[in-house]
Amino acid sequence: MRQDYKKKTQDAVRRLEGLTVKLTKMLEEDAYCPQILQLVLAMQGHLKHIQVHILESHLHTCAERKLGSKAEKDAFIAELIKVIGLSKR
Repeated sequence: MRQDYKKKTQDAVRRLEGLTVKLTKMLEEDAYCPQILQLVLAMQGHLKHIQVHILESHLHTCAERKLGSKAEKDAFIAELIKVIGLSKR
């Protein structure tokens, strides 16, 4: 993973960890449901942000190597389609 993307991803994961702690506390304290839902949506946003950083890094690093030959190119594209397809669930 490229170092700039790795740093951004690690920062986003730390923010997500903080939100997870906050979610646990809100659940324990029986917080108002819409407030909990708002926090969960924020967490989903952070996860999407993390996904983008990982995918961009992958395209900048591994794509260069994998697109060199026809066989590797086809496998690389199939792998991305599979991963992107799974993320749409």
